[in-house]
Amino acid sequence: MMYISKVVIENFRNFKSFEIELKPFTIVIGENNIGKSNLLEAISLVLSNDMQAYRKRRLEIEDINFEAISEFKRDIIEKEIEDVVFPQVRVDLYVKEPNWDQETVIDNWWYDFENKIARFSYLFSYKSKKRKQFLLKQKENINGKSPTEAIEYIDFPIESYEFELLGGVSDIKVDGYYLKMLKMDYLDALRDAKRELNSNSDKKLLYRILSDRKEEKFEDIKSLIIELDKAVKNDKNVLEILREDIGYYLDKISLETETSSNNVDFMFSSIELSEVLKKIGLQYGDDAVSIDRNGLGRNNLLYIAVVMAHLYEKENEYYRLVALEEPEAHINPILQRHLSINIKGEEDDKQQIIVTTHSTHIASYLDLLNTVVLFKDGKEIKNHYLLSGFNENKAADKKTIRYLQKWLNATNSTMFFSRKVIFVEGIAEEILIPIFYQWEYGTSLDKINCQVVNVNGVAFSHFLDIVKNGYFVKSAVLTDSDCKKKTEARADELGKKYNSDIIWVFVTEKTDTFEKELFVTNKGKRANRVYLANVLKRVRPNKCNDAFKEKCSKAFDINELFGCVEEYKSEFAFELAEAMEKTLMKSPAKKEFVIPQYILDAFKFIKGE
Repeated sequence: MMYISKVVIENFRNFKSFEIELKPFTIVIGENNIGKSNLLEAISLVLSNDMQAYRKRRLEIEDINFEAISEFKRDIIEKEIEDVVFPQVRVDLYVKEPNWDQETVIDNWWYDFENKIARFSYLFSYKSKKRKQFLLKQKENINGKSPTEAIEYIDFPIESYEFELLGGVSDIKVDGYYLKMLKMDYLDALRDAKRELNSNSDKKLLYRILSDRKEEKFEDIKSLIIELDKAVKNDKNVLEILREDIGYYLDKISLETETSSNNVDFMFSSIELSEVLKKIGLQYGDDAVSIDRNGLGRNNLLYIAVVMAHLYEKENEYYRLVALEEPEAHINPILQRHLSINIKGEEDDKQQIIVTTHSTHIASYLDLLNTVVLFKDGKEIKNHYLLSGFNENKAADKKTIRYLQKWLNATNSTMFFSRKVIFVEGIAEEILIPIFYQWEYGTSLDKINCQVVNVNGVAFSHFLDIVKNGYFVKSAVLTDSDCKKKTEARADELGKKYNSDIIWVFVTEKTDTFEKELFVTNKGKRANRVYLANVLKRVRPNKCNDAFKEKCSKAFDINELFGCVEEYKSEFAFELAEAMEKTLMKSPAKKEFVIPQYILDAFKFIKGE
């Protein structure tokens, strides 16, 4: 099937220079404001066929990359006029694998004929012939001003920019007739399902879908409407009497002319098909509930279903891109899962699908092979397919792929919506690490867009390989040393394999487990020992009684303490977290607890200190 295999974007919104490969079915995920919507908007600049396409293609200053505009203004300040380059916005769509019918449409726009790759482009560039005059005027405006002050006085000539639709390796102007055969249906995140599913206007979705059918498809309906109209006009009862009464009073208050009389008649609305279609509405469910009475989630599902049904019924189309933005709107997690499973099954040979989502539920149930995450690497927006870098023919990689397909659930997939990640072994660390960070820095991990991911064991490699292969987000690993155990070399080997600028493995320093490290770190001061003894008493009130507390106040027996929590790790973590939260609420807070150094080091690494 023909599909857009690559998109290259220059200077559009948050994309300074961006390139992404697409598949016939692609899921795009990533944190908020990373550019998922902007990617779809960029594609629509080339393919959009709706009535508002022309207006959208006339970009505003806010649509041009801020850094590109800043560079342009700095160039005016620092360079000679001849060396100043006006920034342009460009979007290139590379299309591949057309069938014979599709080749007839794209025949003039080959980019690489041998490999059957065509290119369609949108270009928004400076077109004025008064380039020199404009630049001289800006130089004059900033004369005598400091560089910092001068940049505020430079205008950007947006009114002198024009757009073009181009194709092929030589940027030939694209004939709009052929471009209309390549369609894009963009279901954006701000869709108003209730409004669009009423067909009472020619601008509403339902009307556009109905009117897109050939008129002969509605012959039976139109025949019935004509019969109803005749029945109304020939009515001999109420309507005839009312008709005569209206005519009588019109004779009294109005004048007849040479071309009209005061006779009136009734009709059944309009028998024009376009007007009939505007009267058609949708009902959903066995109880025939109007969409006006439906919940937002149900109407959102109905909206998506109506569009998809329309698209798959269409015939003789050369190519269609369906872009579905945030299908999760107003839908509970169970329905999100159901929706995600079924979207993937709707591919065909003339249709490409792109889904963008913030939902961890949808992300975790869609095909990992087709899932690409957008992320920031410094100031640059990059992308990485989750399984890129893995070789299915290698046993180790095949094992990792199977593991990820099983364990990348709605919780663990949060790592793809974050800028930083802390990987931990179990539930105790998952509970305590966020409160430890707040204890140390007075703010939350969420504030720095960092997520704690519990791998439920020591299978860190499966997740770290994704980071190492190209998903370059700062990642810290907190793991036990397992000293004096058969696996004591595990943590060191993990560090040797993965430690880098973006990944670092932090290991317990004084003991072999997380809980023991907490006890050893806090054994030096009586106040700290009492603090933890009180927590243990709430976890196991019978075993850790007052006598136990008194003993702890004098000294810690680390093995005895670990014995108290070994089978109660999550309960201990919960009680300690609750105690620390209460302590933090005091003013001034008495921080009678010390965080182990290896955890503090991980925090510093994540923060870039």
